[in-house]
Amino acid sequence: MKILLVAGGELDIDVLKNAYNGLDNPYVIGIDRGTLILLENGIKIDRAIGDFDSVTDEEREGILSKLDFEKLNPVKDDTDTEHALKYAISLAPEEIIMLGCTGRRMDHSLACVGMLRLAYDAGIEAYIIDRYNRIRVARGEVQLSASECYGKYISILPYGDKARGLSIKGFKYNAEGLDITAAETRGVSNELIEEVGCISCDDYMIIMETRD
Repeated sequence: MKILLVAGGELDIDVLKNAYNGLDNPYVIGIDRGTLILLENGIKIDRAIGDFDSVTDEEREGILSKLDFEKLNPVKDDTDTEHALKYAISLAPEEIIMLGCTGRRMDHSLACVGMLRLAYDAGIEAYIIDRYNRIRVARGEVQLSASECYGKYISILPYGDKARGLSIKGFKYNAEGLDITAAETRGVSNELIEEVGCISCDDYMIIMETRD
């Protein structure tokens, strides 16, 4: 099973449709206002999750009358997206794609990137995708194929304070046993020049495939 999570951030409809069609009948979870976006685009929703405080009363009633939903208390210790991601992880899928998780609210964007580690630690591939980026959290070795990269630029950032033992092969700028801190930009805007590139790190890292 593959899961598509759609939150209420900025969302390109073409990206939504491509992700949905590319996953071959995924289990779809609408998160708060993301549920409304799915309904407006005729995408079948398997479950709706959220406190639905970002929609109007009329929209909320429409959502709750049509769907299998979990309505959350707006006063809680996590975000709707974290709650939905944990539910998705509990289903033990092969892959999770998260849309609508980036945008003008940088606090929400950074929090969503951080919570990708929850899926990684559960042994599940998970990505945040928007019009310009595909983002994952990983540790150990990751291979990237030039024919499958989301964009021209590959950036590697420490997940925490430091990424130790970072090795990069098959790229314009290679490295071996590099340590970089969160205050440095050395891992930003690299380019894959071989058909397959290899990235490895002793610590958790954020890998971003980015297009202009």
